[in-house]
Amino acid sequence: MIKFKDLMNVKNEIENISAEEAKDKLNDQNVQFIDVRDKESFSKGTIGNAIHMDRAFLEFYLAEGSPLENKFFKENPDKEYIVFCGVGGQGTLSTKTMKDMGIKNVKNITGGMAEWEKLKK
Repeated sequence: MIKFKDLMNVKNEIENISAEEAKDKLNDQNVQFIDVRDKESFSKGTIGNAIHMDRAFLEFYLAEGSPLENKFFKENPDKEYIVFCGVGGQGTLSTKTMKDMGIKNVKNITGGMAEWEKLKK
């Protein structure tokens, strides 16, 4: 069975940005934040205009022809997508999945919402 540290090595295969770098993009019309936390966490607060895409269903949202397909990505292929979760693990894996499924300009916020919250202090 794969070890957690080996699983998280995918962070070297994706583009990661800091919460501070993400904050600089908050009002950029060409940037879309993607919150991959569960629905309950999302409902308690998110980043800017983030779209909720629960990690558990991500492949279904992205797969062409899926009954859950989210056409937003097809309709906005040139947007920059910034993914985040609670502390970084699900965001890392989601960013890798999105990249593997053909989303071109996708980045992960290192440390997720936990790092974002530190910016408010």
